[in-house]
Amino acid sequence: MDIVILSQALHHSANPQEALAAAARLLRPGGRLIVLDLNRHHFDRARELYGDHWLGFSEADLHDWLRGAGLKQVEVQLLTPEAHPPHFQPTLATGVVEGKG
Repeated sequence: MDIVILSQALHHSANPQEALAAAARLLRPGGRLIVLDLNRHHFDRARELYGDHWLGFSEADLHDWLRGAGLKQVEVQLLTPEAHPPHFQPTLATGVVEGKG
């Protein structure tokens, strides 16, 4: 694959590190993994309301997990939080498989 996108899916995974590693294995050299998820939050009701396993992720965790999956050029950035409660803040993370395609 040239690109794999996990959009608002990782916080539903029982093992997000494993999910990222599996996604990275789908990529060809030069392929990019894009993750859009939530920054760590404390809205515990998300577990019962939305079936979330995780209450978001820290920038450091996403960075480390992408690097641990063998990706390079890893970037993680916080996006604008929602205007309304519970003010979820999206996080965008990307990484690339090194090598020529």
